[in-house]
Amino acid sequence: MGSPRSRDELKIHGQHACRALFERRPGHIVRVYLTAELVKPFGDLLHACAEKRLPYKVVAPEELEKLTESKHHEGICVVAVPRASRPLPELLRAPGPAVVVALAEVGNPHNLGAILRIAAHFGARGAIIAGKGVSPAAYRTSQGGAEAVETIGTPDLGAALDVCRRAGFTVCASSSHEGRELYAGPLPSRAVLLLGSEGEGVPRELLRQADVTLQIPGTGAVESLNVAAAASVILGEFWRQNTYPAASPRKKAS
Repeated sequence: MGSPRSRDELKIHGQHACRALFERRPGHIVRVYLTAELVKPFGDLLHACAEKRLPYKVVAPEELEKLTESKHHEGICVVAVPRASRPLPELLRAPGPAVVVALAEVGNPHNLGAILRIAAHFGARGAIIAGKGVSPAAYRTSQGGAEAVETIGTPDLGAALDVCRRAGFTVCASSSHEGRELYAGPLPSRAVLLLGSEGEGVPRELLRQADVTLQIPGTGAVESLNVAAAASVILGEFWRQNTYPAASPRKKAS
């Protein structure tokens, strides 16, 4: 079985990422590669492939490393058709409390994947990503979050923020050096959380577009938080103020 490259195919690797793909959109799977150790844990996936006459192959870890171009494949690679993104106005249309993440120049795949995992945990409606979108490494790091959170790539993040604002969303930028403290008051119920790169933060031209700038208070012992850690703190506060406990699957403490 060959493995030709195609712009219409995406190689997803990592056990949680592949499991999430299979559970959420099995019809997009094209073929599967996995090591012998994962045949039993992913028996349901292989059974589904057999039923649909989709090719799958048991391979050595070294072959999987070449296929995925990664040493961190975790023993499985699912080749799939990328998920089609809805137009941004459609993503924003549904009423009620909602938070959307907007990422400017977050190029590190580990940070991007971690942010998508956090966004999924706190129920973000979607993620607007400037640039190329979600790489296979970011998919793996997201631990299934890239399947739970709808992602929209854009060549012009500033224009996308304008679309969000017209849809009734407040643009809230994260900054380590300026803005109001996160816990100083209520947060908007419909918000876009704008995050920037690890080194430079949100670009100045985008920061000027923000309706609110938020700063996470702390001891000052370190200059700032990692961008994924900052996303976790802020999205957690959005969840606490606007969603919890109504949407929480956990029971309230007695």
